[in-house]
Amino acid sequence: MAKYSYPAVFTPDSGGYSVTFPDWEGATCGDSPEDAVMMAEDFLNLACYDAECRHREFRKPTPVGSIRAPEGGFVRLIEADTVAYDEVMKRVNNPISYELEKAGMTVRRLADLLGAPYRTVEDWNAGRRTPPKWLRNLVIEKIRAAAGSTGDLREP
Repeated sequence: MAKYSYPAVFTPDSGGYSVTFPDWEGATCGDSPEDAVMMAEDFLNLACYDAECRHREFRKPTPVGSIRAPEGGFVRLIEADTVAYDEVMKRVNNPISYELEKAGMTVRRLADLLGAPYRTVEDWNAGRRTPPKWLRNLVIEKIRAAAGSTGDLREP
């Protein structure tokens, strides 16, 4: 996991901006320049994260100065941090496992704390089963309380 920078081309399009990367396949868009930049950052983080997970080689970034901005548009260097994005992916894809790891708590300890079957909690942790959202949020609150955390419960 690492940090990367690639140029993105922002083109006015139907009241918003379409965004392409000369060095990556695919595109994204946004309703405003700020929204388009945010979407470009998300696109690049996901593209780089996926390439790393699949052990694919990265193309050398095209120099920004060699890219011509479209009329009414602009070219901007976009940065990706796959270490930070990996953290986001873990939190979003399996918040119970993420919180357990962050709290340094074992599956056995959580099962005991909840009075829940070990196998059920193990399945949640492994991502084989997902509890309903309301229950997931209660479990996360319980993990944080047991770990002494006072952080806000944020929706992943």
